Amino acid sequence: MVTKKKRKLTDALLLDALTRFGGKVTATELAQLLGFPDRTIRYRLNRLKEKGYLDRIWTQTLDTKLGLGEVGIFLEMSNEYRSLPREFLFCFRNFYASYATYGRYNGYFIAGGYPIATPQIIERILRALTQMNIIRDFYRFYTLDFISLPADLSKYSPSAGWRWDWKEWVEQSEKTIKDGEPSGLEFNMNPGTMDYDHKDIAIIAELKAYDRITLKEISRNVGLSETQVGVRIRRLKEADVIRGSLWLIRPTPESVVLYTFVELNEPDDPALSCFRYLPFRKEIFIESPDKVGVRITMNSSDIVDYMRAFESLRSYFRSYFIQTAVNLQVAPGGMHRFYHLHKESTGRWEMPVEEYIRNLEEFMKKH
Repeated sequence: MVTKKKRKLTDALLLDALTRFGGKVTATELAQLLGFPDRTIRYRLNRLKEKGYLDRIWTQTLDTKLGLGEVGIFLEMSNEYRSLPREFLFCFRNFYASYATYGRYNGYFIAGGYPIATPQIIERILRALTQMNIIRDFYRFYTLDFISLPADLSKYSPSAGWRWDWKEWVEQSEKTIKDGEPSGLEFNMNPGTMDYDHKDIAIIAELKAYDRITLKEISRNVGLSETQVGVRIRRLKEADVIRGSLWLIRPTPESVVLYTFVELNEPDDPALSCFRYLPFRKEIFIESPDKVGVRITMNSSDIVDYMRAFESLRSYFRSYFIQTAVNLQVAPGGMHRFYHLHKESTGRWEMPVEEYIRNLEEFMKKH
């Protein structure tokens, strides 16, 4: 008689399940999916948090459907202001996070938003930064839609990190392009705006700001009944505003965020499919049918190998550039401060850009 070997619950298996099933999966559901007792799952989850592998649950949203455009900006700092404290960025309340960057643009990457009805706000800010000689160049990417792809944690060991042979990606990429494999990524090129109000924005702010917040807590914070909150969340999901939630796996001190921006020769270019075969978690965002950005978090030791492997791809793009980003800094107040730019009294996003620029001028006088 052959005895079936019992499967072992490893950190990698549990991290893989959390990545694939989303942030709202419960310990009981994980126990059923993976075939282990509840108490075992809960113990291992707590241990992963204590060991620093799990950070928090993050709610993903497509804010363009709420009248809020998303922009990512790379700033090349002028020589005169390379040592300027990064806090100057947060004079602009529509910027909610930043990284230090290295590559084509040596300075900062900013994540921010703007009212879709007045996109000139971003251009006004960039013009002011240029006129004040704070920056000497910039690149901006307006995100129309995005797709998140989970990591392949079969190639990840919590104790040893990524075990990944970059030759494998080169070989797979060559086959993908030869076969003409379409990316299969379905972006919404015309997301439109849903019928929303200030309470919807307030609910999203709560979901973004707090880990595992309950309907009861949201109800108390936004002044709606639990039933009303539940109905609104369901409607936001049906409208594809709320796109689920995920566990953020905490980056190590050696982690680096790599941004790759490419111009495709045609929509659904097979060259874009190659990024799907990287084992790391990826966000692929699109500005137009032929302008795409790929965001990957990897170990710093993988960067050189990525560059070498990308060498086999670059001839398939009309243009491209790669940026490294480190040291995430979130604006004071984080996403709560950001979503509070929606005014209940007017029902609009209000970003007084001239006031922001005056705040910057005051900041510069002190520095």
